[in-house]
Amino acid sequence: MNPDLHRLRFAYPKGSRLAFLGHLELVSTIGRSIRRAGLPFAVSHGFARRMRIQFTSALPVGVSSRAEYFDLFLVEQLGERAALERLSRTTPTALRPFEARYVEAALPALEAWLDRSSWRLDLGRGLDRAMVDDAIAALCEQGTFTYMRGEREKMVDVRAGYVSHEVACEEEGLVLGLETLLGPTGAMRPEAFIRAAFACIGHAEALPGYLRCERVAQYHLDDGALVEPFQLSLPQFVD
Repeated sequence: MNPDLHRLRFAYPKGSRLAFLGHLELVSTIGRSIRRAGLPFAVSHGFARRMRIQFTSALPVGVSSRAEYFDLFLVEQLGERAALERLSRTTPTALRPFEARYVEAALPALEAWLDRSSWRLDLGRGLDRAMVDDAIAALCEQGTFTYMRGEREKMVDVRAGYVSHEVACEEEGLVLGLETLLGPTGAMRPEAFIRAAFACIGHAEALPGYLRCERVAQYHLDDGALVEPFQLSLPQFVD
């Protein structure tokens, strides 16, 4: 890693109206916003020179988020507040960053380092907590499940990705809070997980056709402790 580069970490949402924006489209949109903001970003070496930027693991299409991050490598150190304000002015509202802090340039890539996620899934009405608990217990006992990812079938190791869950009853129906861990084969998709769980107990039809899902937090798991993305930030750079 070039020691002369400055690694500025941004936190941003992916608003519900952009839930169906694919990851490549999201990356392209943010890249254009950075260019319009005039931030002094670094570029990679080699024939295909690209902006030096790292994103967290891609969200499944149809999933929104309150807690997405990207690290932008700069050739010039700007004030954190100034950089945030400049980028906020050029970014669509539903992706507008809300925090920016410098972090150590030598940290691991975000996609691998943020290995723990918290999710919220709206399960709708007509279900009870016991059914949800029974379905998840049955899937954990089964150990694996498969689902179609595009045209390919993917097998998921439940023990490698599932951490815990809780079920709450709200006005609009049951809400599932799900904690997952990034496993050897990648992130576990929350909707695929809960649909496989209900299939285990023979009630796949009990879930609505569309499940609203949101990522609410991301962390790094360090020897049993959860580290937040900005806990490793450098002392604030004054404008």
